Amino acid sequence: MKFKFAVLIFAFLAFCQVHAQTSKVVSGSTDFSVKFILGTCNGTFDAPKGTAIFDPNNLNASAFNLTVTTNSFKTNSNARDKDMKSDKYFDVAKYPEIRFKSSKIEKKGDKYQAIGSLAIKDVSKSVTLPFEAKKNADGSYALSSTFEINRLDYKVGESNWKLKDIVTVTMKAVIK
Repeated sequence: MKFKFAVLIFAFLAFCQVHAQTSKVVSGSTDFSVKFILGTCNGTFDAPKGTAIFDPNNLNASAFNLTVTTNSFKTNSNARDKDMKSDKYFDVAKYPEIRFKSSKIEKKGDKYQAIGSLAIKDVSKSVTLPFEAKKNADGSYALSSTFEINRLDYKVGESNWKLKDIVTVTMKAVIK
């Protein structure tokens, strides 16, 4: 009898865990800006995709596993976009995704931070991404993060006096 009860509880907990992971849907936007000799280049990638589980009352159960499609890179210049998709920069044919996978979520004051691995091209680095979380009326969460990365750390282009190394990225997602 105890064994059946234990199996039943284990099955219920496993169902709840699978249900929690599969019920979270990510939508949003990924924007960036980088300064260059003529001003600032602003652009977008498609919204991040993947899984995002966020529970402010149980940060140990929270996790992000997100990808951004590199071929979705867009600025206001077709020539620049084509160049940025080439092997000189993102090499979208060889590296179709930028990936972030969290290893830990922490509260930092009234905000949060996701610690994990950011992979661009064939380079993975440990990063800490700050983010804000706001609970919406429907129970979903609106998450937003703005952070800077050095494009040279990820082999995106070469050092060049015309283009700054630091890129500012803003990601927004609604998770349900």
